[in-house]
Amino acid sequence: MVKRLYVIRLYVAGNKGRSLGVVENLKKLLDKEMPGQYSLKVVDVSRNPALAREHDLLALPAIIRTLPTPVQKYVGNLSDERGVAVGFNLATDKPRTVKNVKTVRR
Repeated sequence: MVKRLYVIRLYVAGNKGRSLGVVENLKKLLDKEMPGQYSLKVVDVSRNPALAREHDLLALPAIIRTLPTPVQKYVGNLSDERGVAVGFNLATDKPRTVKNVKTVRR
């Protein structure tokens, strides 16, 4: 089976604090879900704001997955790792089931 290559760009503002945390979180997620199957480029828009305008980014951090198509965007701090994985079709395992849900009978 041929493995897909995921091409991902992470847009951040600066290289301190929250931006570093987002980079670390994304790398952990990618290494967990698709080791050796991705190309990640971190883009600091504080050095080149035109890149944010070019991709219509109004909020940061933002992730753009260009391959495989279709292009997908995600904006946020990646605190919802599972949501990012599912949103980008990165998750290789089955979705988790919800536990402790009570059914109300009427």
